[in-house]
Amino acid sequence: MPKLTKKLVESSLPREKDYVVWDDEIKGFGCRILPSGHKTYVFHYTSPTTRKYSYLKVGVHGNYTVDLARDKVKQWCANIAQNIDPKEQKKVKQIEERQSISFEDFWKVFTEKYIKEMHKPSTINRDTSRIKNYILPFFGKKSIIEIEQRDIIAFKDSLVHIKGNCTKCLRLLSVAFNQAELWEYIPRNSNPCRGVPKYPDRKMNRFLSDEELARLNQVLSEKTKADAASNYTIAAFRLLMYTGCRLGEVLSLKWEDVNLKENFIHLKDSKVGERGIPLNESAKNVILGLQKQVDNPYVFCGDKKGTHLFTIQKTWDRIRKKAGIPDVRIHDLRHSFASFALKKGVSLYGVSKLLGHKNIATTTRYAHLELEELKKLTNIVDQAFSNCD
Repeated sequence: MPKLTKKLVESSLPREKDYVVWDDEIKGFGCRILPSGHKTYVFHYTSPTTRKYSYLKVGVHGNYTVDLARDKVKQWCANIAQNIDPKEQKKVKQIEERQSISFEDFWKVFTEKYIKEMHKPSTINRDTSRIKNYILPFFGKKSIIEIEQRDIIAFKDSLVHIKGNCTKCLRLLSVAFNQAELWEYIPRNSNPCRGVPKYPDRKMNRFLSDEELARLNQVLSEKTKADAASNYTIAAFRLLMYTGCRLGEVLSLKWEDVNLKENFIHLKDSKVGERGIPLNESAKNVILGLQKQVDNPYVFCGDKKGTHLFTIQKTWDRIRKKAGIPDVRIHDLRHSFASFALKKGVSLYGVSKLLGHKNIATTTRYAHLELEELKKLTNIVDQAFSNCD
């Protein structure tokens, strides 16, 4: 085997299979020639700690000269002589480099590798302002390895005036630091969010009464007749009322997802994944009353060509005010659907399925409504005993 030189490397031609041109001066040092023509300097050795055969890539020919590669391998050989495994040393150095980056730079990695992969666009849009206004201004310039539990507590204290946003920020941070552990930006079991209590979620469950539902229905009918609001917007409110769907599920609904023959909607990617939503007659009639626009795949069309409705809050503000229900949010139409279902004898399990809850535990927030209906039923049963007296 000749000594590895630039001339030898550049004169080595690619073959059908990759091969290594070895150096006769340093054992295990060579240049791998790939069928594509790419040439990479490599070093094969026996680990001084595990006694296992191992190898390292030194660098690509062109970026590395033979002499530069040789010097690097000589240093590795010196380390091996001192019982230091260069591969393990390289891993340690890589971890140290990762742990030295700022939280802001880590967040860019977290966004690309996790948020964009795991979160839906609507979730990303909701979280963007929290990240920009609260998380990055507080932690951005700190080194990720230096952030401790006391920093998380200080962050929490700084947002005591907006507890809802604070809780959502803490959840985001906890996930981010879990990933930082997994990707070795911080040591295992060092998530600084662990043990920091979050503010309890404020469950806002507002239900329409029968009288309020009647007033709302009347206002919606008046708006439709007067053409005071987009027919698509009014229809969206009605479909929310009649199905208990989430707002995003309705606004982004496509015609290809609607099966009027079988009376159901098939969502390929809802909040809980793939989901089928049955259509009752009222819901079906809402969709039948809508005009399908050419070159627009969406059921509830937006102002711009080919888009769906995005914001209907201002219209809702006018409608709820006129209906005398100023405290009712759009999401409360979903709660009300559950309320009316329970009043009509649908079980809690049935409501869970209709609402598309992943876990029936989520539906237990309506358990007190079911109990109220059961109280009425037991009083009906009680009449049989009263007749015995």
